[in-house]
Amino acid sequence: MSAEALKRVSYTERRAKRSGEPLQVCRFYPFTYSLKPELSAVCPWSELVLLVEAFGVRAKGRSLRVGESAYKRLLVYAVVRQTLKSRAKVRGLEEVVRSLDEYELHFWYSRFLSAAEKGRLALYRPARAFKVLHGLD
Repeated sequence: MSAEALKRVSYTERRAKRSGEPLQVCRFYPFTYSLKPELSAVCPWSELVLLVEAFGVRAKGRSLRVGESAYKRLLVYAVVRQTLKSRAKVRGLEEVVRSLDEYELHFWYSRFLSAAEKGRLALYRPARAFKVLHGLD
């Protein structure tokens, strides 16, 4: 992993505007020392840590430094995960994200990044397309 550039994933906590419940916002940075995230998604941090440990990366603290493939998988997982409520569908999403080949992974990664440029709400349409395609909806 030392040959490739590492990317950073971190999270912050905030309160939901309506209900006031605590939310964890995961932020995805294109480089280890980037200041501006390229995408943010509301996703439980503990689920991302479990997923990245399945890839063989050890997590410590509030930040992860991962390689390109793991970064793309985490980003795809987090974007689609924020639209799911059912635990059974979340487990299905984990299996789908682990089984994506590099071509399909890059397609969804680039699709989500281009949607994120338009704003946070624009992520829901490609996330729904992902769910329908993989039978998660």
